Amino acid sequence: MNPTTERRFLHSTIASYGSQLGRMALRLVTDLTLARVILPEQHGLFALAWSMVVLAGFLRDAGLPYELVRHERQPYGSVLLWEVISGSIVTGALVVGAGWFSGLHPQLPEVLRVLAFFVLIEAFAIVPRVHFERELQVTKLVAPEIIRSIVMATVSILFAVRGAGVWSFVVGELVAMVCFVVILWARVWGLIRLDFDWRAIPNLLRRSFLLFLIAIVSNATPLVGRYIVEIRDTTAMVGQYEKAVLWALRAQILFVPALSRSLYPALVVYREDVQRFVAAYRLGTVAILTIEVMVAYFLYFNTEIVILELLLGPSWVAATRLVKILCFLPLVDPFNRLGGELLKVRRQDRIWLTIAVTNFLCLTGFGWFFSARYGTEGMAWAHYLLLGNILMAWRVWKICGPQFPKLVRDLLFVYVLPLPLFLAVAGIFPAASWARFAASLVVLAVVGSIYLWRFAQPFKQFFGPTPDAPKST
Repeated sequence: MNPTTERRFLHSTIASYGSQLGRMALRLVTDLTLARVILPEQHGLFALAWSMVVLAGFLRDAGLPYELVRHERQPYGSVLLWEVISGSIVTGALVVGAGWFSGLHPQLPEVLRVLAFFVLIEAFAIVPRVHFERELQVTKLVAPEIIRSIVMATVSILFAVRGAGVWSFVVGELVAMVCFVVILWARVWGLIRLDFDWRAIPNLLRRSFLLFLIAIVSNATPLVGRYIVEIRDTTAMVGQYEKAVLWALRAQILFVPALSRSLYPALVVYREDVQRFVAAYRLGTVAILTIEVMVAYFLYFNTEIVILELLLGPSWVAATRLVKILCFLPLVDPFNRLGGELLKVRRQDRIWLTIAVTNFLCLTGFGWFFSARYGTEGMAWAHYLLLGNILMAWRVWKICGPQFPKLVRDLLFVYVLPLPLFLAVAGIFPAASWARFAASLVVLAVVGSIYLWRFAQPFKQFFGPTPDAPKST
């Protein structure tokens, strides 16, 4: 007997979180080690090169991985063919054009020329990864992803302690991705049919074009701050800014991708069942925000202890100030967290593109304006002025209909509950003290227990034994 969609959704979600938690723990060890061994300037240099490679990866994909999830005929061979050919072209373009970026940092071209091969190597991982996500079999991805993180951590740290600097990051990412590709294909071999049909590619590209634009713009938006800081300040400050964004948005980085990779395929199945379609989105949003709210309050009231004493060390004072500004950022756009998955399944790609472009223009414009007056801290404040989030809230309201007020009430409860408890802790214990840190941990335990009591029943009802949702044909 095949498991219901709810069960496969639940198992994939748990597997996604397990994989993310495992990888995040390994990344944590790596980040903490490298932050104390490698100077902030080298972190900033890698951040500049890595952001170009990330955007090049979306250019290579042309939106096809997203289209592959919702495509009826599962054209794995055609997508693989496109990924390898376009990956080769994009990698070659990066190698040839790397010299154009020497104005940002004199060492950036040579780093970019080597790191560019990540784009081609990753191209071979797209099809097997999407297959397991599409089939809600994320459990099959956990071991390969954990192994990739172990390899990356081991190689990066070994190179770093030998004084390799920025090359520690580069070699670690390349070697780890090669291992990931080999393991993925070993797991997927024989499970998918590879029909290399050239004729299918133009139609696939046409259907995925808006998704491609959305991916480019959406992923360029959080990266634009690096280049504004580089132009306005120094590469070392880029490293400080990048670490601040990473730690301030740690919960979002951890939980949103983990849930999205299982939520999107589940919503594709639920698209004909409006009630469960909206319920899946609502519960996913609440689940993410409960974690993000607790992390935001905890970070704000314990920034110095967390960043300087526990995590990065005394070289990262500037990052500490930026974390103080950015830690509440995940709370200002709750509907945008998973709203893109709703729009993607409903094929409302144009409105999603409008939202992404609006946010990109807002962050670029406000970031340039405020950084000129307030430095890197001005760039951090600009993240709160993304007006496209208002449009996303409106679209989510229209899609959720009668369930939207319930979602708003749930979020208000999540937002308000920790506030008086953390204010009490801040009033009793001095700032930057271990006493406040310990008291805040107690508050987290109390708040987490109340959240669990409040939302356990809706989750049990959703994931309980029910007939499978109708599947579209």
